[in-house]
Amino acid sequence: MQDQEWGVEHAPNLDINSSNRITVLKGASALQFTGDAIGGIIVAEPERIALKDTLYGRSVFTFGSNGRGGSNSTTLIKSYENGWSAQLQGTLKRFGDYEAPDYILSNTGNFERNLMFRLGLNKLNWGLEGQYSLFKNDVGILRASHLGGAEDLVRAINSPTPLIIQDFTYTIDRPKQEVQHQLIKISGFKRIENLGKLTAQYDFQLNNRFEFDVRRGDDAEKASVDLELSTHNFGVNLEGDFNGYNYKVGGSFNYQENFANPETGVRRLIPDYEQYKTGLYAVVDKEIGSNWIVEGGLRYDYTKMDAFKFYRTSFWESRNYDQLYPEIVVEESGNQVLTNPILNFNNMAATLGTSVSVGDQLWLFVNFSLAARAPNASELFSEGLHHSASRIELGDLGFQSEKSKKVVLAFQKKGALSFALQPFYNRVDNFVVIEPTGVQQTIRGNFQVWEYRQVLAELYGIDFDLNYQFWDHFNFKHQFSITKGYERSNGQPLINLPAASFNNAITYQNDRWTLGINNDYFFKQNEFPDTNFEVFLPDSGAFETVDVSSTPDAYTLWHCNASYSLSFIGKSELTVGAQINNVFNTSYRSYLNRLRYYADDLGTNIILQTKINF
Repeated sequence: MQDQEWGVEHAPNLDINSSNRITVLKGASALQFTGDAIGGIIVAEPERIALKDTLYGRSVFTFGSNGRGGSNSTTLIKSYENGWSAQLQGTLKRFGDYEAPDYILSNTGNFERNLMFRLGLNKLNWGLEGQYSLFKNDVGILRASHLGGAEDLVRAINSPTPLIIQDFTYTIDRPKQEVQHQLIKISGFKRIENLGKLTAQYDFQLNNRFEFDVRRGDDAEKASVDLELSTHNFGVNLEGDFNGYNYKVGGSFNYQENFANPETGVRRLIPDYEQYKTGLYAVVDKEIGSNWIVEGGLRYDYTKMDAFKFYRTSFWESRNYDQLYPEIVVEESGNQVLTNPILNFNNMAATLGTSVSVGDQLWLFVNFSLAARAPNASELFSEGLHHSASRIELGDLGFQSEKSKKVVLAFQKKGALSFALQPFYNRVDNFVVIEPTGVQQTIRGNFQVWEYRQVLAELYGIDFDLNYQFWDHFNFKHQFSITKGYERSNGQPLINLPAASFNNAITYQNDRWTLGINNDYFFKQNEFPDTNFEVFLPDSGAFETVDVSSTPDAYTLWHCNASYSLSFIGKSELTVGAQINNVFNTSYRSYLNRLRYYADDLGTNIILQTKINF
């Protein structure tokens, strides 16, 4: 997936309904896709279609009380015994303003339209498949996060309620985003005797992002951010076995071009650039005896970025860029400096791990991995307003690749009482963080300023999962997670690390009914850096400290669900269900929600769902 990933608040432009299987890969398997996945890889795969003459599908209708909207996703699959198959899938989703327990979250609706079609031929020894998908989403940005002067920013952060609360509406007004992602993919495989399975894939992705600010006058309807990102990917892989060694080898090439429309009338947050990536990898695993597996992998990635970037002369000189990078200056005009930075990154990734089973129920896994990630365009070049995050962001042209050294242990027990305990330690050189440093007045309002910087970081934590079938049809599940992270040079906590949390769930399930109660508890994050800053208030002529560091209080949320399945018109099956999230309408703010400075999170949401498999 290649889209404008300029921050953690940008979700992937992917319709989850088009995927039949979601897999999280860690260890050597992730090297097949990239070497920069320090946290792992998420693989979303469409449904595998059987080699038989059949026509089937499903349709899911969902209605939610919070946002007063709903969605429908319908899939139709036709396959033939001779290997031909086709799938058509579409999703339509529309919600209005969402609601916190005590007020409307004005201008937070969304309107999503998705389409996916694929056609394939599978001959067991070889196969071809083509796919086209369209993801289109219009998303409102909380109106209360875009303000006026310094006084408004101080009042907003200190106020228990948003400064702007309007009546419920389905209208998506400015500030808002319009995102469109198109994918064309062609893939194929060939099984080669005594060698293995050869696969190849080419895909073209076109991503368009428009961000609309609150503007007046002739530019009122014009986008403040207008980006077009086109990407060509080509990859080839060979997997097989040789004398008991299972192997995967392959390579990939990626060409990407970003075009930032200069006609927006606003300084471009992300510049025009071309990016080239080439990668080679090899992964091997060996089963030793009946209970011991060893795996290892190696990958090399080369990245070249060729950008054209305008800097304000004052910013260029304040960062000492005029002394550090005089050779990249193309021309100087007025208060602007046009530059042509050409950046090269050579990154290595490697992993070595082993798993040992003790009997039928106990399993031990140990893995050591090296990973490296080249900084992205946002971290390098940002110099302007990031509308979806409601803040001004500043990058750094001198950033180097992040380099991770990670150790993961896992101890797992299977059976009626099963559990998995997974501690980890990760040291990251040149770890990229983004932190608030002040406030800046613009013609579009007053916004926090967040700056990227690189630190030597240490992260460690534990994930614990427990599952216990304590009675026929009854199951108890518990999950606990805690992560700590610090700058090694001064021991200062890292910003935006999730607080410790646990989840408990009790489920009853038989052939027809499923009933469940779920409890989430999030601790208060007590470790965070002091990033508060002062704002000058013109009306009073005094400075006031803006507290952007303090974290929200701990909170607990309760959820429940029920569903019933029955036969419906021949071989079809109908499932009707209801789910209530945040049953007690608890007011809370999540530390990782970037809009927590301005409003509470979501209140109670009653979800009704009908699914028909036909």
